[in-house]
Amino acid sequence: QEPPTEEPVVVTEEPDEPVVQPDVSYEGISFSFDDNIAASVSSETIPGQNMGEDYMPGETYPTYAKFSFNDYATGDHFHTPVIAVYPVSEYRAISTGASDTIDNLQATLVNRPSGGSLSHLPFLPIWNAAQLFSAKVSYFDFQNGSGVRYLTMYGQALYPVDNQNLFYTYQGLTSDGQYYISAVIPVTNPILPDDGSATVDDWMAFDQNWESYIEGMLQTLNGKSAENFTPNLALLDEMMASFSIEP
Repeated sequence: QEPPTEEPVVVTEEPDEPVVQPDVSYEGISFSFDDNIAASVSSETIPGQNMGEDYMPGETYPTYAKFSFNDYATGDHFHTPVIAVYPVSEYRAISTGASDTIDNLQATLVNRPSGGSLSHLPFLPIWNAAQLFSAKVSYFDFQNGSGVRYLTMYGQALYPVDNQNLFYTYQGLTSDGQYYISAVIPVTNPILPDDGSATVDDWMAFDQNWESYIEGMLQTLNGKSAENFTPNLALLDEMMASFSIEP
């Protein structure tokens, strides 16, 4: 009588997870975005320029990578949707203002202020205007760094919150401190007027009532969910969190 034969042991291997390729990859920088944000992204390198002290501070910047959005989700807006990645040491070397902002971001990521009226959350590029407020402030990481996200408007005078000027920004630093990421992304909300100036009859009274006005507006904006905005803030957060910056 022959001994019973053993059934062969079949070893099945779990299939590897498919590698998801980023939607954008340029000079060591990569990220992905939802098609509800834009149809495509254009990538380019902007040559730096050092204009010295005789020009506006915003005219001085190092060579940096710029990402522009095509067929963006919102229509006419004061700002153009763009993300920039700046080399930190080069920016510090030519711009005191930028160096101060980078210091501010480093402190902000530790202290995590909540924003508010006439806030001073870190922001690059340097504009000849003031940060009127910051709303929906949130702190989260990207693939090799961390940053702060908020909604804001800039102006040379107090101005009503509107869909022409409101934008989403993410300001972040890579973990090694070598690169600074800045996003300026227009957003709109149906509760806001398209043109804030059309809502003001008496600008002097508006200025005098600013604190009361902006406190109410901040409560309203902070109370709105991500999907109430166009684009959805959650989609913008996912895009920023997907960034890997290793040029």
